[in-house]
Amino acid sequence: MTIIGINLIHSGKNDEAMLYLDKAWQLNPDFPKTHYAFALRAAAEHNNKNAFEMAVVAMLKNPIQDLLYQQSFKVANTAANALLDAQMGDGIVQEFANRLEKKYGKKIVIQKDASIKTAAKIEFAENYQRDYHLVKYKPDYPAVHHLIMHELTHLLLAAEARENSRNKRFVSDEENKKRFLRSLEKDTRKMSKKGYDEAVINEYYTSLFTGMNGQIFNAPIDLFIEDYLYQNFPKLRPYQFISLLGLINEGIHATTDPNILTIAPLAIMSKSKTLNLASAIHYMKLYGVNLIEEHKGTNTEKKLAEQLYGEYQQYQNERGSGDEYDLLLSWARKLYVQNYFALVDDTDYRLHSDLIARLCAEAKVDMPAIDTPEDEKMKTFTDVHQGKDINLAVSQYMVEALQYFKKLTDSEINTFALQIGLKCADGISPDNEGYTLPLIEGRTFTGYQVLAYYYVSWAKAFPEYLEQLELPFDKEYEFAKEMADMGEN
Repeated sequence: MTIIGINLIHSGKNDEAMLYLDKAWQLNPDFPKTHYAFALRAAAEHNNKNAFEMAVVAMLKNPIQDLLYQQSFKVANTAANALLDAQMGDGIVQEFANRLEKKYGKKIVIQKDASIKTAAKIEFAENYQRDYHLVKYKPDYPAVHHLIMHELTHLLLAAEARENSRNKRFVSDEENKKRFLRSLEKDTRKMSKKGYDEAVINEYYTSLFTGMNGQIFNAPIDLFIEDYLYQNFPKLRPYQFISLLGLINEGIHATTDPNILTIAPLAIMSKSKTLNLASAIHYMKLYGVNLIEEHKGTNTEKKLAEQLYGEYQQYQNERGSGDEYDLLLSWARKLYVQNYFALVDDTDYRLHSDLIARLCAEAKVDMPAIDTPEDEKMKTFTDVHQGKDINLAVSQYMVEALQYFKKLTDSEINTFALQIGLKCADGISPDNEGYTLPLIEGRTFTGYQVLAYYYVSWAKAFPEYLEQLELPFDKEYEFAKEMADMGEN
């Protein structure tokens, strides 16, 4: 009966076709071809909303990528594009932005910017010392209103997490970058043998480092965002359908293009492809569009992507504010990229950064540039050391620091304290090695050494703010001063 109905639709006999399609529906409402037939009829009558919705259902009920799937996708894609309307999109965006402005008390500015590296981005007011949030987007992307809504939802999730003291800052520094580059030493040698200049290699791997961090931060959080948009903005679905289709195809190109693969490290491409696959699974769950095989993933990559997505599903229906950061850390550990960044408490970060900025201004010291794109590598030292006896190793490092600072002027100590404060704001892992310190060239330090110098420099430069460092090394410092005095006698 469905076949008869489809043939009648092709013949322009829509009313007659409905007699057969209604009977087919009564016999089996889950039959995907019947949904496709209804989509085809709606499209013939220029009812793009119904055509889109029924074609999506047809794909969701038909996991096999056969001719019916291809026909359903064609109808859905055509209808979705026909539904894109700039005025309606502007209305959806403005309504959401107004709601966020009213709830959280800050203006939201939305502007075109073709120069940004990603399709869209949001700059939180707090991070840019502004009294408004700024959303930037590339105007040439299809269904761009979805991109704007996506960034506004980033703002919503961050605000909800901040209300419950669970918001995090995603930060990376030179130590993270060095770990990343060390993991690619074999690939670096291969590129050198191919004739690439060292500066070119470093620039390329730095871009990979930034890209990998951006992807691991966004990929898990984006699943929550897309689900939120799907559930709460039905009118946005055609935009979301088209926009995600374009973004996923971009990801496929980035990890399968032969020109890229000739120089890209396989390990990094594999991690990126796995994250792309998790996003593709989500898209398939929402709209029935199956792009899994187009990624050309290995069985291992596909299996890991399914595990990552399964972990997301455990959070999906009962997500608490800030849970997205827990998922992010879990995914990072499973992909072995947890050492390339840190998640630090947003409130502590801001308080510390504000203090450093003010002291820098008062001391007329320039703020060094730091990389802050938005397995915690550093557990709060209060938790680790509170109530324990003196850490003699830290005391010994503090003696070393006290001796070093004797050679410096007060102004130099102040500068040192401010610069190491900026460094430690991103998090220091006490058991790691290879850290560098401002003004000390030709040496590397352990995490505990860095913390010792950090504490001592602030004890000498800004003792009134020492408690704000929340480093429980008071006993170690007192003992270090006694040892230093003994050494002089």
